[in-house]
Amino acid sequence: MIGLSTSWLTERPNITGRKVIQEIVTLGFGAMELEYRITEAMFREIHPLILREKLKVWSIHNFFPFPHGVPASRGSGDLFLLSSLENEERNKAVEKTIRTIESAQNLGASAVVLHLGKVDMSPEYDRLHELFHHQRLGSPEGRRFLQTKLRERKEKQRPYLEAVLRSLDRLNREAEKRDVLLGVENRYHYHEIPDFEEIGQILGRFCGGSVGYWHDVGHAHVQERLGTLQPGVLLHSYRSKLVGVHLHDAFGIDDHRAPGTGEIDFCALRESLQCAQIKILEVHKKSDRNQLLSGRDMLERIGLI
Repeated sequence: MIGLSTSWLTERPNITGRKVIQEIVTLGFGAMELEYRITEAMFREIHPLILREKLKVWSIHNFFPFPHGVPASRGSGDLFLLSSLENEERNKAVEKTIRTIESAQNLGASAVVLHLGKVDMSPEYDRLHELFHHQRLGSPEGRRFLQTKLRERKEKQRPYLEAVLRSLDRLNREAEKRDVLLGVENRYHYHEIPDFEEIGQILGRFCGGSVGYWHDVGHAHVQERLGTLQPGVLLHSYRSKLVGVHLHDAFGIDDHRAPGTGEIDFCALRESLQCAQIKILEVHKKSDRNQLLSGRDMLERIGLI
């Protein structure tokens, strides 16, 4: 069985909580992930409908619900940075995450998906994407650029990772009290935390606690295509700590597409993802209803869900 992330619906104009639940039920999903575009007003509308329709909330994507008074255009899992070197901002990120953990407990959700922040640097993504689209990442120029940026990230990384670990110290205690798992998600951008090595450090630090690994197949694919991650290394190394997975397709560096509309080999991922406690279809509005349903059918047909 697979749950559907509300992200497929909440980017649409004039969406309401009632429409979100009606669509999920009509599509035949019995479980869902609530995410950071759900406003407080939408959640008040959604909550009784979840109970009435007997939908299961398997996971919640931080920060939830979307804070009142913040422009909707700022909706993001990085709205507040758990990696911030400014204590006021980091503490706000921790407090808002605790609120998400409390929501997960109240809704019976097993896990909260976390973005951990970033290393503050100039990632120069325009240049990186230009090299990718012109097939020059493997050229001497492309290799030099990537090596320079990854070296810069490594040199600046330590204080931001230490801030993340301080944030997780408190969040782990809160999650343990509420019997909620924290899924540390691999990221789309190379300057974001965690990278491959940081995942290992975090999981080692909180071994035996409530912190586990959340694998996003599209993010992994994009970083592999850009050369910032070795193919298959994340699941090979961390699948024993796997809490859940976001399933979607990617074509080049364009992700959050319905499975079957990109270039990800889901059959090759099947064995590694079997141990994931939670499987969520995280597709954005770029894919239509038929593509979404076809993607779900394909995942069922190959035995991934």
